[in-house]
Amino acid sequence: MAAREREADEFYDELAPGDCTGDERAIMRQAFAGAIWGKQYYGYDVARWLDGDPGQPPPPATRLDGRNSGWRHLLARDIMSMPDPWEYPWFAAWDLGFQAVVLAHLDPAFAKYQLLLLCREWMQSPAGALPAYEWEFGDVNPPVHAWAAMKVWAIDGAGDHDFLERVFLKLLVNFTWWVNRKDSQGMNVFEGGFLGLDNVSAIDRSKVPGGETLAQSDATGWMAFYCLTMLSMAANLARHEPAYEDLVLKFLEHFAAIADALERGGLWDEDDGFYYDVLAGADGSRTPLKVPSIAGLIPLLPTVVLDGREIRRASALRKAFARLHDRHPDEGAANQLMRGGGASERMLLSAVGRERMLRLLAHAFDESEFLSPYGLRSVSARLRDQPYTVTIAGVSASVDYEPAESTTPLFGGNSNWRGPVWMPLNYLFVDALARLGEQVGDGIVAEYPTGSGEQMTLTAIAADLRRRLIALWLPGEDGRRPVFGGVERMQSDPRWRENLLFYEYFNGDDGAGLGASHQTGWTALVADLIVGRRMAADPGARSLYD
Repeated sequence: MAAREREADEFYDELAPGDCTGDERAIMRQAFAGAIWGKQYYGYDVARWLDGDPGQPPPPATRLDGRNSGWRHLLARDIMSMPDPWEYPWFAAWDLGFQAVVLAHLDPAFAKYQLLLLCREWMQSPAGALPAYEWEFGDVNPPVHAWAAMKVWAIDGAGDHDFLERVFLKLLVNFTWWVNRKDSQGMNVFEGGFLGLDNVSAIDRSKVPGGETLAQSDATGWMAFYCLTMLSMAANLARHEPAYEDLVLKFLEHFAAIADALERGGLWDEDDGFYYDVLAGADGSRTPLKVPSIAGLIPLLPTVVLDGREIRRASALRKAFARLHDRHPDEGAANQLMRGGGASERMLLSAVGRERMLRLLAHAFDESEFLSPYGLRSVSARLRDQPYTVTIAGVSASVDYEPAESTTPLFGGNSNWRGPVWMPLNYLFVDALARLGEQVGDGIVAEYPTGSGEQMTLTAIAADLRRRLIALWLPGEDGRRPVFGGVERMQSDPRWRENLLFYEYFNGDDGAGLGASHQTGWTALVADLIVGRRMAADPGARSLYD
């Protein structure tokens, strides 16, 4: 036992950054331990569930057209990573992507297996959809699977091209499913329902009243993000198989079309400097739902760096990308920042232009809106005193800022994206800002916090957001951990205070843990945030899109 303990100490010492404190090491190790604890056997034979057991009374007839009835092919008999094997003992697709990133530091083979598993023929639908979660496989989660695969591939040394190719080929089918099913107007403005953000809006986005279509800022941003991640996968595969170069261009073209839709598709509010969902009626009417939520910041996430060869090949086609490339940066959707020249030329491409980017960041970094002491809130705190209200089909609905537990009955009242800090999207924003900062240096600076007069690079801002998130678990000057809030036993009892909990989400004002108390799943990303400081400082570390 003593030998095993020494080996564990050595393993985690190697993972930890050189400036890691004792408290941070404890956070990292307990988060990783929870991720390991989250492995569980998952068995679900949908056909057997629908048909019943031979020789036994048949199930009710309603089951045949009820929950998951369209997923007869699904036959799961696998070890899977669960969000929480106690309170949430079944997989969720987008949770699994973040969990795989954490597990990649411990067991990259298992992490890759998790990502491939949802793409296997006994899980992915023949049409290409990935199963969302047990209570409704047909729901859609944010398409982070490709990003997670690239992240796991990079953490594992960026050498397993067989894994990258296998997951890429299956995600081609999933990407096509998204385009065919969630762009009803064929205009590159996407729908998708609540997309993991449950009650973030004034309405249930999965059940739009009055038969109208909801064009979503987050769905459209997610698809630009998906496009650029698939582009990056194809570019890496093209280094070994030239046939993938055509797919690099395909995703460049598609990204250009989605970026153009973000610019011109009616989701942007010029007065507010923000992206909103828009209700589109059959009569041609358009009603923006002006909820300042984290969904409107998601278009900031898609960024990619193109090298000189890719720029020249794409521009030579004289199609959508060429138009995007030639447009003036202040007028177009691309934030075109060039570095180097000739063979070393590189271009940073993002879904929003520099002017819009800075306006969105001003909202994100405003402490009276999204920026809390412990990360980005899911809804602007300005709604605390000024709730947003809208009337649709004669029904009035409203959204206010709720920093803690949900006060709405939507989704059973057991989830709240109306104010608290959630780890997965905060992690993605840190990741995107760090990647942008790495490429643009001091080419883009932003006031941080908004109104402070302090101009900072995106690299420095990403580092501070990382610090705020880790601080959720760190003892403050008074010795109290924000995560434990007012629970005195957890704060002061020596038998409890060092045993950390990784909550589902966190109070948007004081950081207290909320929701499922053992949801180590995606909240274990704090371990990656700590380890990521070492990787960021390593000049030999592989960038996600290199």
